[in-house]
Order: sequence, then structure tokens, then C-alpha cells
Amino acid sequence: MDEEKYKSVLIINESVDAHVTLYHYLLWDVICWMSYKSKIIKPGEKYLHRSKDEFQFKLVARFEDKRAKKTLLELQQWNEDKLFKITGHKETWSPTLTEGKLAEYPEEKRICLRKLQRDKELKTTCGGRNLYEILGLDMDTVRKMPKDEQSRALKKGFRTQIRIWHPDHNGGDEEVAKEILFAYEILQDDKTRARYHNLADYDEGWGSLKHYKAIFWPECVTEEQKWAYRKRMLLFALSAVMTVGGIALTIHSAGLATPALVASGAVFGGGFAGAGLQSLQHTLKKESVVDECSTKDWFIKAGIGFLGGAATGGAATGITAGVTGLGSTALESAAVTAGQYMGIGAATGAVGGVASSLASDAGRTFVDGENVAWKQVIGHAMCGGAVGALAGVAGGAVTKAVVGSQSSAAAATLEGEIGEQVVILTGARRLGNTLARNLPRMLTENGTETAMGSVSQFAEERLDDSVENQSPTKHLVNGLTNLATSTVQGLAVECSSALASHAWNEIKVHRRFKKELKTSSTSSTDNEVGTSSDIQRSKVRHDISEENNEHLHNWRQGKCSAKYQPLNNEEPTSRVPPTLDTNFEDDSSEEQETDEELPDGKIKYISKGAWISKMVVKYHLRGNTITQEVSGSGKSTYVPSRATNIQVRFQVMRPGWGDIFKYDRFRRCWCKPDQPHVFRYDTPPIRTFTISGNLWWEAVMRVSNEYHEETKELGVA
Repeated sequence: MDEEKYKSVLIINESVDAHVTLYHYLLWDVICWMSYKSKIIKPGEKYLHRSKDEFQFKLVARFEDKRAKKTLLELQQWNEDKLFKITGHKETWSPTLTEGKLAEYPEEKRICLRKLQRDKELKTTCGGRNLYEILGLDMDTVRKMPKDEQSRALKKGFRTQIRIWHPDHNGGDEEVAKEILFAYEILQDDKTRARYHNLADYDEGWGSLKHYKAIFWPECVTEEQKWAYRKRMLLFALSAVMTVGGIALTIHSAGLATPALVASGAVFGGGFAGAGLQSLQHTLKKESVVDECSTKDWFIKAGIGFLGGAATGGAATGITAGVTGLGSTALESAAVTAGQYMGIGAATGAVGGVASSLASDAGRTFVDGENVAWKQVIGHAMCGGAVGALAGVAGGAVTKAVVGSQSSAAAATLEGEIGEQVVILTGARRLGNTLARNLPRMLTENGTETAMGSVSQFAEERLDDSVENQSPTKHLVNGLTNLATSTVQGLAVECSSALASHAWNEIKVHRRFKKELKTSSTSSTDNEVGTSSDIQRSKVRHDISEENNEHLHNWRQGKCSAKYQPLNNEEPTSRVPPTLDTNFEDDSSEEQETDEELPDGKIKYISKGAWISKMVVKYHLRGNTITQEVSGSGKSTYVPSRATNIQVRFQVMRPGWGDIFKYDRFRRCWCKPDQPHVFRYDTPPIRTFTISGNLWWEAVMRVSNEYHEETKELGVA
């Protein structure tokens, strides 16, 4: 309906080994030194780029061997819809570009358009189309079924979809049919289906309970899968022990009076924490969860993490010692200037960023088997150092501000030798001060790391030809997601470490207080004893804080975490094996179908509107009127093959439930008189409805059939 508004470019890559990259530039970008986004078209693939705005573009071919990349099409501005076909063989060592008007290839455009729409309508899992969606099924619904019902549902879904997309049928497509066969082969086997379920749950992300279910309670149907799960959890426990032990060693050694012990604790504490975190990430990575966690790789990751953590911890103590001193020779926190705080943060953050980047690249090279070039290693390290330094400067500035405000508050209430300063060091106040110092620093560092990391990733993408460039908007969304995740994780770590340290400190206070209480005078009255006990406990807490040098500058206060991770060049695994047999056979001849086995209808809706919506489907079946309601974008319902008089309508809550009115999406106007938009069918259809709108209105803006093509139907009231 809006085809005249779209600007399109179709690229067909029929070469043998050329990976063609389409670089897209905005029209107002006159320099064009960094692409807005890009798409890599592999040999044998087609890609249709569409935009409502005019744009600039160019085509570059990249090869797997040592041949230099070749510019197939110099930068040009879109002036009409075009088709570009890349041909050539490996023997020629040079692909050939053929250009034509897209209007002269209507069938090519039609196929690409419906595949583009299919990608929008089908849910994705792990970077590819959901296998259940490929079979026309809802994964959550099927997973709740008993095993035998699951098998029947999968077989029925496969038959329905293969009849639609069989290449011998009118409207069929060989590529889609291969995808359907592959999905069915994966899901009909118990072992591979369990693996796919774990993969799908893991892909839900850290904010979903399904993600943690895949990690800690995965679906295992074979002894091999059960053994792999038990081994991974054992390695996970060892990694957790090393992480906690390293953090504890770092915390408890930071306040020691002897500089040598502080430095040793920082090096070994940082090393064990780094080893634990690096190996912990290995046990939690997708490949380890869904397949098997290699013990050898776990040890290598732990060793790399130990070196990186030890380097960061050692550098932090060395830098801090040179600026403010360590142990009993350290300056008081209030005496450290803002410049010193920011200098320590910048230096340690830079070291930590470089160490984090090198450790990540080493793991990708020696464990994951990726080919990381030296120039990439150097570039990653430079980005990591820059990100860590800036985050350290910001964190140091915030730490100084918090320390200064706390020192001013303490000085304003200072009375006598101990006076109100003892009250400040009571249990709750001491814990509050610890959190007040650490949490703002952590939040500032994480925010700076996320912002600078997103900028670095954006630039790094544009400098790596083997990676598709995402739009700035996508980078912004990813950055906000990473910020939320790192903030939650940081809050958990900081709060848990502060609570653990505080609990241990209170245990020591209680023990010393009991010891001193036994030797104290018992001649006072009960009330006097109670008051004296409160003062004694506060004094004991104050004495212990003095012994732990809590008033002195702690090297951990100026240490930036520097968690910069280099760009991951890993491409999603193809879901269609290239050797799959393409000689399809329609299995409808295997057994004679009965009326009950006729395909059911499927009605799905996608909501792009601003309000909570639902789809209402009503039909007649065996003399009964049945109404089904589903709510939520991407939800669907199935209509039995014998159903008749089928009606589909949509409602939104604003604030009560109300029908969506009839709208002519082709003329872009409301139908008069106002009436609910109802679609009627005599037999169960396969339809996907898309509704969209704003705060003032919502309407049905697209209706597509089983081939994901616009049906042109308006519906009747």
C-alpha cells in the first residue's frame, strides 16, 4: 500500500566466494567517512534494502583468502529503485557487477518483500527465526504439552507449513521449505529439542527467569546432557569460590598496616578474583550451557584471568602507594586531593581496561579459536585503556566529593576526644558510610564505561570490514541495556561485599566487647551498666576502625573496575545446513487425511500501538459459539478446521476496553459512519494482523496471508 513511499535497492550475490557489503549513508552526510549501518550479503544470498528516506550507498566485496577487498560500486545517491547482481567464479579472481531497474524484476522484488515481512512477523531466537514459529507453532504452548502431544503437534505443524512452501506448489519457496525441514529435524528429536529449549531460554537475557533456568536447571534428556550439566555446575562452584575468596582477600588486606601485606593481598586477591570471574564467565557462556563446558578451556580462562587480575591489583597498589602511600603510611582520606583521587582512578582504570581487553582477546584466541589480528588486539587495548581511564577519572571525582562531605559532617559534630565521632562509627552509620562511598563511585564508573564503551564499539565496527555496522540507535539501546545490567550486577556485588565486611567487623566488635565487659567493673546500677555498655561497644568499634586504618586512604577507593569488552565478531550460526537434500516430497500421500486432520487456521496479531491491546476471535463449531481472546504483541490463536462464521476484531484499553474502529489503510482515512473493524471468514484463515497508532487512535494497518503478503482486504462490519 505504501510501496511508492519506499526507496529500494536489491542486491543478489551469485558469486562463489565474495562477501558483499552494502554500506548505507544518510543523505545529509556529505563526508561519508563512517557508514550509518551496513549489511553483509554472503554468496547465494539476496538482500532488499528499503527506506522511506533517500540515502547514499556503495558496494564493497571482501574475500576469505588474501585478496584485497574490491569496491564494486562507488558511493552514489539513490535516484530510483535498482537491482545489482554480483556474479563471477573463483578462477576469475574478480566478481562482476550487473545493474538494472528493479521494476524490470517484479518477481525478485516480490520474493524479497515477503521474506522481509516474514522476518518481521516471526519471532527470533539467538539471532535466527524461532524454530517453532517456522512450523507455525507457539513454543510456550507446545512445551507445556505432554511428550506424545508435542510430537503430534510438531508433525501437524510441519505438514501444514510444507504444503504452503513446497517449491512444487504455486507460491512455494525452496529456501523456506529447507528451513521448515531443518526446524522439524531439530524439534522431532528429544535430545536436540532439549538443547534448543535451553538455547531459547538462555537467549531471553539476564532479566528473565528463563535465562537462569537454562543455567541452573536446564532441560536434560540424555545421560550425556546430565553429566555435562553436573560437570559445569562443579566448575561454576569452583569459579565462585575463587571469586569470593579473591574479593575477601583484597578487602581484608587493604586495611593492613604493613605495605608489603597490602600489596601481596592486592596482587593475589585481584588474581584470584580475576581467575574466578574469567572462568565463571566461561561456565555461563551460551556454548557451555547448551553443549558442554570444557575443563581444559576452563583452566586456560582461569589462568588468563589470574594474570589480568593480578596485573590490575598490583598496578592499583603501586600507583596508590606512589601518590598517597599504603598501610600506616597512607594519608587520611580527607587529606587526599581531588586531583590525586582522579589521577589514581585514571591510571588504575587504564591498566584495568588494557588488562581486561587483553584477557578477553587471549581467551577468544586460545580458547574460542577465533582469529584475532594483532592490529585488533592493539586497537582493543587502546579502547579499553581509554574507557577505563575516563571511568576512573569520573569515579575518583565522585569518591572525593563523598569523602569530603562525610569529613565535613564529622568535623561539624566533633565534641571531645571521641564524642560524636564515635556515634558516626556505630554499626549502621559505618555501613552507610561504606555504601555511600562505594555505590556512587560504582554507578559513575559504570555509566562512563557504558557511554565510552558504546562510542568505542561504534567506531570499532566501522573499522572492521568483517562486521556488520549497526545504526547509532541500536548502539544506544544496547548501551542502555548494558548499563542496566552492569548497574544491577554492581549493586549486588558492592552491597554483598559491604554487608559481608560489616558483618565480620561486627563479630569482632562483639567478641572484644564481651572480653572487655568481663573485666570491667560491675558496681554500677543496671541502668548505668546499660548506658556504659552502649558507650563501650561504640568505643570498641572505634578502636577497631583505628586498628584497621579506616580513616586512612584505602587503595580500593580509587580503583576502577574497567570491564571493557572488545567487539565480538562471532556471526550467528546458520540454521540451514548447506548439504540438506533439496528433493522435497509432499508427505500428504503417506496416509489418507480425514476431516479432523485438515489444517487448522492460525490468526496472529502484532501490536505497534501505544496501548494495551487484545485480539478477539469468535467462531461457530458444532452448534456452539466459541470466543477466544489473546493479549500481547506476537500472540496467536488457532481456529479448528471445522469452524465456520469466523469473526476477528481488536480492542484497546483506554482506560476501559473498546473496539478499534474501521480504517481504510490504503486511502489513509477513517470509514464513515464510525464502526468496529471486524474481519469475517467462512473457513479458518491463516492471517497476521498488524495494528499501530498513537495516544489518540489505533487501527489495523496491515493484513498478511500465509505467504506474508498483504491481502488487500478491508473487512466488513
